[in-house]
Amino acid sequence: MYVSRGTLIDTDKCVELSGGNRFNLVIMAAARAKEIHKHHPESQRFEHTHTVVSALLDFQNGVIGPEYIKKLQKSKNR
Repeated sequence: MYVSRGTLIDTDKCVELSGGNRFNLVIMAAARAKEIHKHHPESQRFEHTHTVVSALLDFQNGVIGPEYIKKLQKSKNR
């Protein structure tokens, strides 16, 4: 049975916890989703196949915050 986790996401809270900028949230969530998939490429676990939802839930739950964009910028400059 498929149960969507999308309804669990409070986008306003995600935006607030990611620094208040929707555009940065999109960039950070996409990078986080790629990171999750990269660490679990063959996994069939639900949270690994729907990585964008997992990434947004990471922001919402405070696992990742606005400092994540700085990490992305540093890795880009390497």
